[in-house]
Amino acid sequence: LKCAPKTFWVNEGKHAKFRCYVMGKPEPEIEWHWEGRPLLPDRRRLMYRDRDGGFVLKVLYCQAKDRGLYVCAARNSAGQTLSAVQLHVKEPRLRFTRPLQDVEGREHGIAVLECKVPNSRIPTAWFREDQRLLPCRKYEQIEEGTVRRLIIHRLKADDDGVYLCEMRGRVRTVANVTVKGPILKRLPRKLDVLEGENAVLLVETLEAGVEGHWSRDGEELPVICQSSSGHMHALVLPGVTREDAGEVTFSLGNSRTTTLLRVKCVKHSPPGPPVSAEMFKGHKNTVLLTWKPPDPAPETPFIYRLERQEVGSEDWIQCFSIEKAGAVEVPGDCVPSEGDYRFRICTVSGHGRSPHVVFHGSAHLVPTARLVTGLEDVQVYNGEDAVFSLDLSTIIQGTWFLNGEELKSNEPEGQVEPGALRYRMEQKGLQHRLILHAVKHQDSGALVGFSCPGVQDSAALTIQESPVHILSPQDKVSLTFTTSDRVVLTCELSRVDFPATWYKDGQKVEESELLVVKMDGRKHRLILPEAKVQDSGEFECRTEGVSAFFGVTVQDPPVHIVEPREHVFVHAITSECVMLACEVDREDAPVCWYKDGQEVEESDFVVLENEGPHRRLVLPATQPSDGGEFQCVAGDERAYFTVTITDVSSWIVYPSGKVYVAAVRLERVVLTCELCRPWAEVRWTKNGEEVVESPALLLQKEDTVRRLVLPSVQLEDSGEYLCEIDDESASFTLTVTESYQSQDSSNNNPELCVLLKKPKTRRLWSRFPPWRRTAGTE
Repeated sequence: LKCAPKTFWVNEGKHAKFRCYVMGKPEPEIEWHWEGRPLLPDRRRLMYRDRDGGFVLKVLYCQAKDRGLYVCAARNSAGQTLSAVQLHVKEPRLRFTRPLQDVEGREHGIAVLECKVPNSRIPTAWFREDQRLLPCRKYEQIEEGTVRRLIIHRLKADDDGVYLCEMRGRVRTVANVTVKGPILKRLPRKLDVLEGENAVLLVETLEAGVEGHWSRDGEELPVICQSSSGHMHALVLPGVTREDAGEVTFSLGNSRTTTLLRVKCVKHSPPGPPVSAEMFKGHKNTVLLTWKPPDPAPETPFIYRLERQEVGSEDWIQCFSIEKAGAVEVPGDCVPSEGDYRFRICTVSGHGRSPHVVFHGSAHLVPTARLVTGLEDVQVYNGEDAVFSLDLSTIIQGTWFLNGEELKSNEPEGQVEPGALRYRMEQKGLQHRLILHAVKHQDSGALVGFSCPGVQDSAALTIQESPVHILSPQDKVSLTFTTSDRVVLTCELSRVDFPATWYKDGQKVEESELLVVKMDGRKHRLILPEAKVQDSGEFECRTEGVSAFFGVTVQDPPVHIVEPREHVFVHAITSECVMLACEVDREDAPVCWYKDGQEVEESDFVVLENEGPHRRLVLPATQPSDGGEFQCVAGDERAYFTVTITDVSSWIVYPSGKVYVAAVRLERVVLTCELCRPWAEVRWTKNGEEVVESPALLLQKEDTVRRLVLPSVQLEDSGEYLCEIDDESASFTLTVTESYQSQDSSNNNPELCVLLKKPKTRRLWSRFPPWRRTAGTE
């Protein structure tokens, strides 16, 4: 048994692949183990056999917990053998503060994946296995400080899989999403099958005996290919062809799972080599090569490829491609230079190439020069270099002429005469070049010639007037400005005082106080004294068919939020008015309000106010549905508000039942009622009539507490007192006597009774919680 190296390192988030080759008779059985425990295939551990017969274990998206000893165990009736490898997972320096956790979700529901990055400015990307997920209704991606959250909506069976969050440096955190539904075992995302083999697809359902449907690219597949047994449903496509490739879907009610079926071509063997290859040296400067077709003959169309090699060289160069077998004559014109050459031949088809067959011996060949690409007349501008070039069929020396005068070949660089035209001669392989430096008007009409054995050619030189061209900028310039900035666009031409025209977005610009055009020698300028947002666009300086382009972007100054700087939490009750306020640093700065990620529009229930730098969102009469996460967005900054609305069914918090109070004449009596909100107004009545405040009857208000105080109670103060608000009321029955009388313990259920023996003596009922004892009855 042969195995991979004994130690294997992999970066966190990468794949680890182990391959073992096992030989034995009878065929051995394979088991994979990790840290002494048997391994079963799952989402991140794939086990299969490749085309070469190797047994493969592939661990996807390795994590620190995957490190350990992996063992491949092979056994048959002859015995057992093992091979092991130690996997090390290299953790990155920059790590997620809180990694992803595995989640489960119901089909048609949602799944939420959440992690934390070390810094809120670090960008992240989400993946489902190797497919990047872009923000959409299906995949909602949220960034809140260092928190990164992916919400998968409308879960389906195919959403089951491995998900990754990746930050810079390809640092990843991995989690599994399990989708619960009618389909327990879904189809793989893709399935590769060799052409001619059978394709088998299996699906397991939660319930036994249910009827599913198979389709390919939306068309129902024949029932004869389908079978079901209990929880398992199978689709068998025998002898697949390329036409069977496509998207195969299994549907069960509203649930479905899909795989991409790919059909790969069968690997064919290359053709055999030609046979009986022979070389004959016949006529002068030619060689005759013969051969016979391969045996057996290839089943697919093929050609012969003939190559040559100069003796002493290691390179083989192709000469011909021939369709029919037989003979070919190789002349001296087919070689680049004189020398001894060897030849070889092979067979080539669509399935590959055969081994080469070398012809025995070598042949001496001498090339004959031919003109492959001749000289052409050259037109250049005054002061530029003129280049004349030609290509020959072989490597050979030649002679250059200028106006009939031979240029010295032993001096690659020189002058025609002192102070006159300078030149340089070059030869690179089959190409010959003559370069005339900085030609002038007086050189126009010069005749250039080239001569070598078998080749003569010539061409003329013409000097043109130098055109205008742009010196700077050479490429398009992108500029960004802030409103009120001074914008200057400069274009420099090659000629002085040459006219140019400015355009904006394809329209010719008109000069005004807001746009000034100037020309200073070679430089042309367009000036915007005070830039505005509408000045943004593409500006062009155009002259004689050439242009310089400037992309100008004018932006308002960045907007900053002054208040609030922290997250604001607002608690209110139904029907209460809630105001969210945000202050920006510019009075004209636009802002947008959002609730739970959706932009807020003004209506009867939502009022948006702008007053100077202040921006407000007002909810006049809140309902529980008005609660949520609000954001005020100004430029790149946001202010966050969390609004919680409590549905209050009762205004009166205390007392919850009727209160009985017994007092002695001239004592101080306090009736206390506690409300749920401090701004609520109450009405006090005695025996059905509203009471009037006086020195003998005081009405007090403190935060959420309302009190009726009788400083010196009289016998006529006895009666039933009510504290009323809306349709609710708190009832107090006051009994005033001349002297103290004990209360019979069998008295019919008074909820609360406080008796005072002496003035200014305060007793608190022991059943009061501590936070209510300050609001008791005196």
